[in-house]
Amino acid sequence: MFKGFAVSVALLLLMAAATPALALFQTQGGALLGTNGVTVLGDGAAGNISALTMDLSQLGTIAPTHTTAYQGTTAALLQSAGAVGMVGLFNVDQNAIGWAGQTQIPAVGYQDQDLGAVLTQDVTKIGGQGSALGLQTFLGVQTQLTFTPWGGSANVQGIGVSLYDAVGGGPGGGMQVAGGANFSAGQY
Repeated sequence: MFKGFAVSVALLLLMAAATPALALFQTQGGALLGTNGVTVLGDGAAGNISALTMDLSQLGTIAPTHTTAYQGTTAALLQSAGAVGMVGLFNVDQNAIGWAGQTQIPAVGYQDQDLGAVLTQDVTKIGGQGSALGLQTFLGVQTQLTFTPWGGSANVQGIGVSLYDAVGGGPGGGMQVAGGANFSAGQY
């Protein structure tokens, strides 16, 4: 009984491996999460840089219909913060999220893309003499391609957003700048 079962399973797997794909469904997604900042209390200088990247791609072919589908996402998030001062508080707080998602079903001509970023930062100077600054940038590009014997289709989109805030000045006083950016794009 066991030997017959093993032979049946082996034949079933062999037939499945030899059968060409009849449908193709591709989905992918990812996110870049970044937190960065500096604080100088008293006299001093500080600088931090954070760089994150994402690179996703998928390629598939459906043999009976000679359909080929590709989708890819490339994105980068860069955060930089710096402060220099004397006899005061100089601070930069940065938070960011960049996300991407794609789905393709070539048999029904479906392509969907979503790409976005939310950036926030607070830059503060209290007393003293000096400055603080923050710069954040997100850049992302998505591509979807489908080729069949009868034609092809393409979805391509990208976003780029930068956020820059700075404070500075002479002795005493205080100031804060709070900045934010929220961008997204989608198509189907």
